Amino acid sequence: MRTNTKRIMTRLILLLATVSATLAQPSAQGVNFYSIEREIELGKQLASKTQASRQAQPDTRLQAIGDKLAAKTDGTFQCHFFVYATVDPQAEPIALPGGPVFVAQSMVSADDYVTAAVQAHAIAHIVLRHYTREMTRTELMEIGKKSMPPNLGSASSSPAIEMGIAQFKKKFELDADRLAVKLMIDAGYDPQALVRWLQSLPTPQKAGLLDDFPAPSRRIEVVQQAIDAAH
Repeated sequence: MRTNTKRIMTRLILLLATVSATLAQPSAQGVNFYSIEREIELGKQLASKTQASRQAQPDTRLQAIGDKLAAKTDGTFQCHFFVYATVDPQAEPIALPGGPVFVAQSMVSADDYVTAAVQAHAIAHIVLRHYTREMTRTELMEIGKKSMPPNLGSASSSPAIEMGIAQFKKKFELDADRLAVKLMIDAGYDPQALVRWLQSLPTPQKAGLLDDFPAPSRRIEVVQQAIDAAH
């Protein structure tokens, strides 16, 4: 019995590791249960709810900057930009599947380049289809849980798997930062504005392997490497 249990757990962990590695590919071609059409429709539904809950409004300046950046993508998704008020001075932009982007008023800078940096990062998440790829990963995890014997239900919440999920999410952020550099350069914006934006973000009080968001210092390092490689 112990041998069978160990074998099942090993296979489960290997399966989840393989899926996570595939989903974390930097291209948008990783495992994804959602078609483009379904993703766009999902984004519309989520955008309607987000706009109502946050009392967000379309913004012509954000749209103009966003259009310039989005023109450098393959055109699969049409991005629409909204601004909303928040008490959080460092709120991250909300990039919904298919194109809607919600930017906190506190993140809208008088400097067009810094504002473009925020938007480029959000557009990158959309182009790379991170929202639905994350949903796919969650669904695969649920399939894995249901396929396990009842006495192994806790295996899916082991520290090793939780660490893998955290690293998976960190990689999405860094991939979006890398693509944001390319979008800004192609659109004629100074990519160093990405560094200036990231420098304004607070440093997490505690960092560790289970944190699912990379520290600003790590993001700055990755962005600078992408900028240097592009020149």
